[in-house]
Amino acid sequence: MTDYRTVGLIHLFIAGVSVLTPLIGAVVAGTHIRRRGRNARLAMIGCLVTAPGPIVLVLGAGIGLDSLFAGVEPLVALSVVSAISVLFQLAGLVLILAGALTEPARPAAYQAPYPYAAPFHVYPTDAPPGH
Repeated sequence: MTDYRTVGLIHLFIAGVSVLTPLIGAVVAGTHIRRRGRNARLAMIGCLVTAPGPIVLVLGAGIGLDSLFAGVEPLVALSVVSAISVLFQLAGLVLILAGALTEPARPAAYQAPYPYAAPFHVYPTDAPPGH
């Protein structure tokens, strides 16, 4: 006999890990934005786009597919909810890969603080004129 409470807890644990993993990835990518720039920003956005995928799947199955899709078979309804979830995950994966595989931006060329080659001379203002 199947213990549905245990199966439900295992499903809840897996769903929690599925939601927390991209959020942790977003935090890690966010900490590297200063060093990695645009690439880390793309990875962070990709992780945030990926996070709603499991939420849609869990809420779709948790609310009840029969109430969401009254006139459709349960397998078709589950396929629709899974397809919506996969769209989030694929969009996030594309952004993460774009951040990981693109070449980092080159730093700007160094510019001197002043356009003059010679240093500025400071003249005392309390000296008498003409000296």
